Amino acid sequence: MSNRDLIIFITLSFMWSLSFIFYRIGVPEFGSLAFASLRVVLAGLTMLVFVILKKKNRVGIRENWKVLTLVGLFSAAVPFILFAFSARSVNAGVLAVLNASVPMISGFIASVFFKDRLSKKQILGLVIGVIGVMILMSENLFGGQGAGSGSGLLPMGYALLACVGYALGANITRNYLENVSPVAITAGSLIIASVIMLPVAVYEFPYGKSISLTAWISVICIGVFSTAIALIFMNQLIKSIGPVRATSITLVIPIFAIILGYLLLGEALDTPAIIGSIVILFGTYLSLNLSFKKMLKS
Repeated sequence: MSNRDLIIFITLSFMWSLSFIFYRIGVPEFGSLAFASLRVVLAGLTMLVFVILKKKNRVGIRENWKVLTLVGLFSAAVPFILFAFSARSVNAGVLAVLNASVPMISGFIASVFFKDRLSKKQILGLVIGVIGVMILMSENLFGGQGAGSGSGLLPMGYALLACVGYALGANITRNYLENVSPVAITAGSLIIASVIMLPVAVYEFPYGKSISLTAWISVICIGVFSTAIALIFMNQLIKSIGPVRATSITLVIPIFAIILGYLLLGEALDTPAIIGSIVILFGTYLSLNLSFKKMLKS
């Protein structure tokens, strides 16, 4: 993993963790389904600009539209809808832990269907990372807060299916879109996903309800920056370091989310958060197969 990939990894972690802040601001006013669908539609409109400006992107989409449709479904449209339904009755701590299962699922798919074997060090790192997320969210998971909201097996199943979608989309990208640019992959998949989600956005939009400027800014930011631009970085990582190591970013996102929650929303920063963050960073270090000596030399 090059220093450039590591910088993209950290930047992407920050950008995706911001989506938690945007959700906290926008969902109460728009509603979960309307917010999720608007997020995809705005991301698709953003990527449309890249398609209009560069012919190479149009060619890449036209030649690979069938595979890009699958990526759009598995990596955006279906997971966002499933998480929206799940978020109605499952608390944020449980969702964060479930979301952290993406690299494990991605590793299973890569190993079984694409013969992409993981080293023992990487497997150990992924397991340690998941344990770290559980420590990070231990108060939400086991502290009795919102226990009733996290007890439904069906909503948790929705979240797990969403994680399967993320993992499958990443593996499809790595194995079938190797010669397509990250921008074309992102543009094609998000434009297709936005077409699918547009009817949901129209149907679920809270007509007649006054939406604040802050909520509108949050949905625009999550669509443009935390989805469109972020997925360009993600597709670059998938092509560069593989789907398993790229999706291990889901282990780090809760750390940034907690720090941002502390700084921007005044949320508590307790001992489990600090311990869990240290464990996650160690697990991610192993799963990414990093080497401090090589990083310092380069």
